Parts: sequence; C-alpha cells; structure tokens
Amino acid sequence: MSGLDELERRIAAIEERLGVESGLRASGDRDLGDMAQTLRAQQHTIQALAITQSQHNEKLDRHQASLTAAHGKLDRIIDMLGRLADDGTGNGR
Repeated sequence: MSGLDELERRIAAIEERLGVESGLRASGDRDLGDMAQTLRAQQHTIQALAITQSQHNEKLDRHQASLTAAHGKLDRIIDMLGRLADDGTGNGR
C-alpha cells in the first residue's frame, strides 16, 4: 500500500469519526434543550402553585376572620338570652 493510499484511508477514518462525534454532539444538544424545557415547565408549575397557595391562604384568612366575628356575635346573643332568662324567672332558668 502506498503512502497516498494510507493517507486517504486515514482521512476517511477521520471523516467518519468526525461524523459520529458531530451526531453525538447534536444529540447532546437536543437532550440539553429538552432538559431546559422541562426545567422551565417545572418552574412555571411551581410558580403557579405558589400563587394558588397564596390565594387559598388569603381566602382561609378571610373565612377565619368571618368565623371569629360570628363566634363573637353568638357569644353576645347567648349572654343576652341568659340575661333575659334570668330577668324573666329570677332563678336563671
């Protein structure tokens, strides 16, 4: 085999290897792109959950305040009924 044939064989092998490596790099780039897209989607999901949780906490706080106010009113009504019962019978029954 002549030196020129050897050179052609080696160049062909290098070209083949470059093609394989190029394909691997492209595949790696696609994988990284997919991972980045997945990460962005997860971040958006987490942000949406945080917003929803905040809204639910605000609603629960409003319900708690409403229940506290209702308990206060019921306590006053019970006191008033107790006084009316005491005044009507004189013995608290």
